[in-house]
Amino acid sequence: PDSAQARHLCARALMALKRPAEAERLLKTALELDPGLSDAHADLAVIALTAGDYDAAERHGRAASDANPLEARYHELLAGVLEAAGRNRDALVELSAALDCAPERTDLLLRLCSGLDLAGRHREMLPLAERAVAESGENFETLCCLALAQFGVDDLDAAVATTRKALRLRTDKSAPYIVLGNALFELGKPEEALAAHRRALKLEPDSAAARYDIGLINLMRWRFREGWEDFEQRLHIKRSRAWRSCEPRWNGTALNGRTILVMREQGLGDEIMHASCYPDLLRQSAQCHIECDPRLERLFARSFPGASFHPLRDLQTRERTDPGVPVDVYSYAGSLPRYFRNGLQEFPSHDGYLTPDRQQVEHWRKQLAALGPGLKVGISWRGGVAVTRRSRRSLDLMQLLPVLSVPGVHWINLQYGERAREISEFTAAQGISIADWPEAIDGDYDNTAALVSALDLVISVCTSLVHLTGALGRPAWVMTPRIPEWRYGLEHDTMPWYPSVRLFRQPERGEWQPVIAKIGDGLRAKVTGQN
Repeated sequence: PDSAQARHLCARALMALKRPAEAERLLKTALELDPGLSDAHADLAVIALTAGDYDAAERHGRAASDANPLEARYHELLAGVLEAAGRNRDALVELSAALDCAPERTDLLLRLCSGLDLAGRHREMLPLAERAVAESGENFETLCCLALAQFGVDDLDAAVATTRKALRLRTDKSAPYIVLGNALFELGKPEEALAAHRRALKLEPDSAAARYDIGLINLMRWRFREGWEDFEQRLHIKRSRAWRSCEPRWNGTALNGRTILVMREQGLGDEIMHASCYPDLLRQSAQCHIECDPRLERLFARSFPGASFHPLRDLQTRERTDPGVPVDVYSYAGSLPRYFRNGLQEFPSHDGYLTPDRQQVEHWRKQLAALGPGLKVGISWRGGVAVTRRSRRSLDLMQLLPVLSVPGVHWINLQYGERAREISEFTAAQGISIADWPEAIDGDYDNTAALVSALDLVISVCTSLVHLTGALGRPAWVMTPRIPEWRYGLEHDTMPWYPSVRLFRQPERGEWQPVIAKIGDGLRAKVTGQN
């Protein structure tokens, strides 16, 4: 009766017999007899994890790991608990610790790579993927892992070559065809990309990833009806966050006065773009409740007075917004265009569907006038984060010197985030001032909207500012990668969402100089025209 190990082994048998409550009682008494019995803590973590009690699972998982910090399986267990709780960053720390304890385990190495891929941390992933190939050879799994890492760091030719190596070993899995399709598309080969994705879909007809990628290609080619259908697969792709319940879900039928709640998703720019469908929705609904980023609440409430807006700060939340009234149907914001934008003719020609604060606009006009005569042009040069291709759509101020040195222009910063040092160093080196009003950029987007509305022009890379400027009906010139995000399309110098936006596309992948030269020429002509 005083044997902690006997109680633990009996609890193991009870767990195998699917009797967790009895097993839990025995494990706790085993730990009273031997508080350092790591396996008992680990089994309690498993029971708690199965029951969905992530706090208890983490507590016992850490107790097991703390007692035996050199035992890989405890770190691995803890990583699984943290992944289930949606704490993927913390899970990666534990996976890395597990690999340190058992560096010979290729399965742990590949699992860590998979987690880094989901987190968009491909620069960390690449050396680990190369290590997997070096230690385990060029097998199907290690080559697929390496190709993912190469694609993530934008080494597209290498990703294509590595994927084709993997496909010479096995052709019965869809995943490498999806990587191959994505890399070929980024290299400007859409037909070959579609063939690869369709091959993936043939192998795995239920592949959400393949259908989603096909949908994005169709959207970029302005084949909206087919594109929106597959765009819905975004809800079924494994991501770093869980999608909240959206049931009962609106299917596009006439609302006839029913109450709908639109659920926020994706980034700030997407949210502004989806808002172009709110007038269509309001024409159908007696009560329209819409979640939004807190920074957009004032701007949206003024622009769509028929709707009630509910700020939602945390996209990771598992809770649904309670609007205070019964809700008949729900919709994700990104699903609205499926019912309202199925052809170019369904995109309204507008001069702005967002309404800025008129008093604030006048305030900024006075501030801009104080700078002196000349065009007042906003500038933004960095966009996105690692997982949304920041490296492919960002520049620095020195690269933009041919544009920023055009005479007759006053430059106004519209770049969010850290920029003070960069602006200061650029001004000191080149003698070109860029006015920066943090109160208009770093807080509520209502202030940014007012400043943008007071400018003569906005010049920007692909970022949320483009959506804001276009939604306000203000002119924007956008420096666009050869293969941009799907919203910008594959061709043309316009985008159907925003008639006031003009696109300046790279002629070849990575070539910014021709884009910058063309914008500089256009700006000089605009200055001359004003004079």
